[in-house]
Amino acid sequence: MPVMDGLTCVRRIRQMEQEGQLNSHVPVIAVAANARSEQIAHALEQGMDVVVTKPSRIPDLLPQMEALVSRVDKDEKSG
Repeated sequence: MPVMDGLTCVRRIRQMEQEGQLNSHVPVIAVAANARSEQIAHALEQGMDVVVTKPSRIPDLLPQMEALVSRVDKDEKSG
């Protein structure tokens, strides 16, 4: 990303959520190349909801996207 990396971006999104600048949880999926387990854990700690490693295919990614949006929607309705 030309202006900021993905981890910085997701930290900013989560900060904006906490400050009330965003009125709901923004689902974020990281797509990373050659991600080791430590890198995946770090991305999740920084605020990513899901980490998908490359190479990824759209048919494999869509169910994860749908599940995440469904989970966020369910959490918002119950919260």
